[in-house]
Amino acid sequence: MTLIAVFLIVFVGGPLMFRFQTMRAPSPAGSRFLVVFALACAVGALGLRYAEVSHWGGDPLVTAAGIVLIWFGWITVLAFGAQALRRADPGRAMRRLTAVLGAAGTTMPWFGLALASYAIA
Repeated sequence: MTLIAVFLIVFVGGPLMFRFQTMRAPSPAGSRFLVVFALACAVGALGLRYAEVSHWGGDPLVTAAGIVLIWFGWITVLAFGAQALRRADPGRAMRRLTAVLGAAGTTMPWFGLALASYAIA
């Protein structure tokens, strides 16, 4: 049941978040926002990991929050790359290509979680 919930979150939520972050036309201000958001996610995840050492791995909520922050950072880095490519080539083909590749890229953590779950079992 847990894997099904994670599957749905990753395969629906990830592409939707990517779509939300890349809806606007590429701009320097948008790029700065994406960089700051990715950095905030990374700092937040590291803060949870190292400031809450006694809870990391033992408290599922703290561990899940750290993993979600890492995943949000990953999606934001993908959105930043897509927007950079779209700024270099503003054509319709590049917009479609980056949308498809970015949406697919947001699901990559699922394969890591599924493989780790399979390897442990």
